[in-house]
Amino acid sequence: MSLLIYPDLSERGPENMGADWWMFSNSSHAQLPTFRAYSWESDEISFGYGQNWEGVERVTGLPINNLMRRPTGGGIVRHGGDWTYCLTLPKDHSSFSIPSLRLYELIHGAIGLALAKQDVATSLQPCPACKPNGIPGDCFEEPVGKDLMTENGKVKLAGAAMKKSKKAVLVQGTIDVSAIPSFDAKSFKNNLVGALSDIVEEKAETVEWPESFLSERNIFAGEFASLEWRRDRKRV
Repeated sequence: MSLLIYPDLSERGPENMGADWWMFSNSSHAQLPTFRAYSWESDEISFGYGQNWEGVERVTGLPINNLMRRPTGGGIVRHGGDWTYCLTLPKDHSSFSIPSLRLYELIHGAIGLALAKQDVATSLQPCPACKPNGIPGDCFEEPVGKDLMTENGKVKLAGAAMKKSKKAVLVQGTIDVSAIPSFDAKSFKNNLVGALSDIVEEKAETVEWPESFLSERNIFAGEFASLEWRRDRKRV
C-alpha cells in the first residue's frame, strides 16, 4: 500500500476546493491515504464551513461572491502568500482511527520536523484548560490547541481544519510562509511527505491525476463556486 502524492496545482478557490473534495470523495474507493500541495492563482480569502457568511463579510470587507467557503471547519484564512495542502484518510485504512486532536498534533509535528530541516524552530500551541466556545473568527489571529507556532509561541505558522465522515477524513491545512523568509518549498514538501509517510505507515508514491479527474473536479468546482454554497452551505 502507499500514500498517494498527487501533482501540485495552482488554481482559483472553487477549483482548489473541488480538487480537495475529489480526493475526499475518491479516497474510500482507492482505500489509500492521499496528499497534495497547492497554491492560489491570486490572493483569496476562505472561511470555515460553520462560519456565518455575514460575519465574514464584515470582518473582511468583501462581498460573499469574493469569499470561498471551505468544506472543513475553522476560521478565516488569507491565501496567496501561503503553502496549502490536503490530506485524506479512507475509512478502511488504519490511520482513519487516529483521534482528531491527535491527528492534528501529528500533522503539525510533521510540519515542524520539516521546517526544522530548514533551521526554523517551532512549538505547538498548548491546549487551554477550558475549551473556548464558538468557532475562531480569524484562523491566524486566534490560535487553538496544537496549532504550529514560532519557537517563542507568539506567531502562528500553521493551522488546519478537518471533516470526518463515515467514509474518510479530509484535512485542509495551510502554512504562512510569509513568516519564514528562507522557506524552500521543494525541500519542505519532500521532508513533509516523508514525515507524513511515517504517520500513516505507508511509503509515498507519486502519481498522476487520472483521466477522469478534470471533468469530475470541475463538477465539484461549480458547486463550490455557487452562491448557494458560499452563503448557505448547499452544493447544487
